[in-house]
Amino acid sequence: MRKSTAIAVLAALLQATVPVAAQAPADAATPKQQEQQPSYDLRISTEKLAFRVYVNDLLIQAFPTRRIGSISMPLNPAILRSGPQKLTIRLLPAAGQDRLPDTDDLKVELVVRSKTAPPRNATLYELPPLRDGRQAQFTDPQGFSQTVQFEAQVPYKLAGWERSVPLDANDPKLEAEVVEAYRRLIDDIGNRKGEAFIGALAKAQRLLYPTIYLSAGEARERDAEWVSFIDKGTGTVVPLEHHALEIRGDGKLVRLRRTDPASVDEGVVRIAYKRGPQPRTIVYDIYLHRPAPGAKLEPIWYFMTDFN
Repeated sequence: MRKSTAIAVLAALLQATVPVAAQAPADAATPKQQEQQPSYDLRISTEKLAFRVYVNDLLIQAFPTRRIGSISMPLNPAILRSGPQKLTIRLLPAAGQDRLPDTDDLKVELVVRSKTAPPRNATLYELPPLRDGRQAQFTDPQGFSQTVQFEAQVPYKLAGWERSVPLDANDPKLEAEVVEAYRRLIDDIGNRKGEAFIGALAKAQRLLYPTIYLSAGEARERDAEWVSFIDKGTGTVVPLEHHALEIRGDGKLVRLRRTDPASVDEGVVRIAYKRGPQPRTIVYDIYLHRPAPGAKLEPIWYFMTDFN
């Protein structure tokens, strides 16, 4: 079973994927705002529940079968501008469970960090105490969702996909187009075309650059490392399989998600490799958009994890 410690290194992995093409933020921040470089992390504590975390209708993390104890995950990549942010946590039965257990074992906290101030913690949500041994919130034994808002102040403002074309889930050609776009990405990895793969993610990476405060020099260096990783065939790309279509991003983004029980809802672009003797899997959860009517779908946002 893969360990959830992957999230601890996620911020560094995100930094390692941002290319030279990253552009400056849409709105310039004051020197003081840039100096602070605020980061927003989510800390979830539970030992009895599987869950999904969505920020602004983007899947940040899925733990379909694992009981994790306590874990932190970065939210900045899903925060495109200052103001209220929407966070949804979806609770599901974990491995070996046929329904949600009656439990109050869940705490969701926001941790705000800055280079110029000590960390600040705020509790966003907790399950209420049990009543007569039952969890009153779990009216549907197969799943429970809670949506809350939190405020974020960041020194950038990104358009993202606000001008993208809305997608129609009933379009009979949509799934075939999405599958073809993913196949091109997977083929680039399998054929050791690192420049092509990283280049295909250029627009998505332009959104990552300001959110993780990476300099242009660091971007060039890290980008070269990832091109080399793919060109050398360091890992083995996993075939496109066990997938289903999902539209998110308020109807303007589309992704393929895994459907097999061990990795349900995770991304489908996957690279198996070893770090020393330890087997690991890099997972790219890539979202596509249509930039203009009649245009081809292209990557606009992604989230990456590295599991062992």
